[in-house]
Amino acid sequence: MYRSIESVFDAIDLKDSLARELEKLLNKEQIKRALNDPHSKRKPRPCGMTIHTGIGCSFRCIYCYIEDMGFPWTIKPYPLSGLELVYALVRNPYFIPGRYGTLIAIGSVTEPFTKETREKSFEYIEHIARYLGNPIQFSTKAYLSINDAKRLAHIDKGISPLITIISLKHSNKLEPFAPSPEKRLETIRNLSSQGLKPILFYRPVIPGINDTEYKELLSLAKKNGAIGVVVGSLRVTRLIISRLKTVGFNIDPILKRIPRMPKGHEQVSVNITDIKKTILRYAKTQNLVPFPMACMANLYTHERTCWPMKALGIEIGEKPRDIDFREIKEVAKYLGLMVEDLSFDKKQLKLKLRGSREKIIFFKELIRSYYAVCTR
Repeated sequence: MYRSIESVFDAIDLKDSLARELEKLLNKEQIKRALNDPHSKRKPRPCGMTIHTGIGCSFRCIYCYIEDMGFPWTIKPYPLSGLELVYALVRNPYFIPGRYGTLIAIGSVTEPFTKETREKSFEYIEHIARYLGNPIQFSTKAYLSINDAKRLAHIDKGISPLITIISLKHSNKLEPFAPSPEKRLETIRNLSSQGLKPILFYRPVIPGINDTEYKELLSLAKKNGAIGVVVGSLRVTRLIISRLKTVGFNIDPILKRIPRMPKGHEQVSVNITDIKKTILRYAKTQNLVPFPMACMANLYTHERTCWPMKALGIEIGEKPRDIDFREIKEVAKYLGLMVEDLSFDKKQLKLKLRGSREKIIFFKELIRSYYAVCTR
């Protein structure tokens, strides 16, 4: 069902036509189930639209925040079928379908390739690729075999695999129930052998705990076939701080880098700007593509460049479209919005809009996706 689009208006039309075509393949009960699911209502995050292939996670990494979000330490497959999931996305008021649409991010609150979730993950990836064509990315700590890699390559050669390895020295303490770093390096080898472009996901970087291992981690990832690295920070809750302390880690370096102690189940980001810059600079010297954000890695493996990537000198394949102020204003008017201010600094499009909140969120996602630019 994938369509090419020549203008922002085509993207709006595509959303409606896809919904009508999908409705012919679903019965009333399936449509109702899809429309009642959170995937039909969730707002995109900076990394894209988060897709849940399971509920909960059994790896129980001590730096993980899903328990604070109300998810269990057990896992079961997500209840929607692949077709229902695709329909839920198309009916989501903020989602843009297609190659120039909303980025897909799988693995945010669950592990997508445990024995419980792997078939659901393959099903969702296959349906999104077949019916929508959006750029897909997944993050995993699981072991993927050669056959798994072949299966993924058959579905989408451009899929963006992020393989999480954050420590060799402390993996048993930090990720006691996850596969070993050695098995994850083997996953990188398997994916690379099938023509995919695996990327090391060095996230979270935890000050005072794993922030000095980057040279060894990057070297091993490169040796096993990784083409780049995404570096990301830690978000702490009171529970995470307690867990880290309980297993014997010195948490003072973390506490020095947060603006305040979290309240209740609140997540607070740890500032690692300086550490992140150091790691990304080093990655470049090792001929690994340095990605400050996961969304960039998704575009890169799909051979697309966004404006922020271009500003950083990370360019591949298709360049971002030139920003057309006239078209942007026309689309805003079509959606019933008023553009009060508009500026572009080669990295970010700044907008001041007036209108309904839902339409503003949709408009920003539409412009962000079509022009491959960050919006604020």
